[in-house]
Amino acid sequence: MFKVVRTFTFPGALEIEKEIFGDQLEILVIPSATEDELIENCQDADAVICAYEPFTKRVIEALPKLKLIAFGTIGFNYADIEYAREKNIPVTHISQYCVKEVADYTAGMLIMLNRMILPFNKSVKEDLVWDYNLFPTMRRLESQTVGLLGFGNISRLVTQRLKPFNCKVIAYDPFVSAEKATEYGVDLLSFEEVLQQSDLISLHLPANEKTKEIINSASIEKMKDGVVLVNAARGQVVDEDAIVQAIDSGKMAYYAADVLQEEEPNLQTHPFIQRENIILTPHIAYYSQESLREATVECAMNVKHFAEGEYSKCQIINNVKL
Repeated sequence: MFKVVRTFTFPGALEIEKEIFGDQLEILVIPSATEDELIENCQDADAVICAYEPFTKRVIEALPKLKLIAFGTIGFNYADIEYAREKNIPVTHISQYCVKEVADYTAGMLIMLNRMILPFNKSVKEDLVWDYNLFPTMRRLESQTVGLLGFGNISRLVTQRLKPFNCKVIAYDPFVSAEKATEYGVDLLSFEEVLQQSDLISLHLPANEKTKEIINSASIEKMKDGVVLVNAARGQVVDEDAIVQAIDSGKMAYYAADVLQEEEPNLQTHPFIQRENIILTPHIAYYSQESLREATVECAMNVKHFAEGEYSKCQIINNVKL
């Protein structure tokens, strides 16, 4: 029987998978967070359903029966997908499950920060000051430009959510045509042009070698003074020290992040914690009851299609030919 190990879980996931797999696949939940745990717990697995676990070359080499690495997430930067390809092991991901939630989070954060809701709330409840004129330079959103770095599924939904506010939206994405961007009323510009022209910027980039710390001191210097930056993409695309410097100097008005460089950061020592103008949420932009179910179903279907030899229906991202 085709054996599947799930390395993480949440309420209801196993029941959904058992319904999809039926009697054809065996599914076990064995929490595994480290390389050693993966090697120990997945020895008999034909497929592994994972999220943020380190599927390194060492792990892949140590699992002789492994035929499929199935990510229950959009991102897959925790796996050595090139080595998996060399071993002819496909890596799948899910592409649609939380795009609405992340778009809602991003658009909501941009609007909230533009309206200065957090500092006004603090002035009333903590400082006991009732003064509408604390931020006399506030501007309506329709007079400003929102820049999107990356223009995939989530960015396009963000654009739709911002459309009623009549703000100008520009974007950078080397893999998207100007014609596609125009369909959404968006001007496709260079990376530098988006940095230079945007009042508010939202990150929608994958984590890879080309995007690693692409937001750094040099790129921040090209941004407008008082820029607002939102990151619900990947923590690895940002140089966190550069963010601290930009916030402390006033170059950046706000940085809102749902992700940090470490998935489970040390909150006792992280420099973001002590800065009021850095807003943090614990990687929840994706979360809703609906998105969790969709993620479970989409990932389970990748595994089911693979086990049944329907490879063309699998969302394979490392170009393994089967």
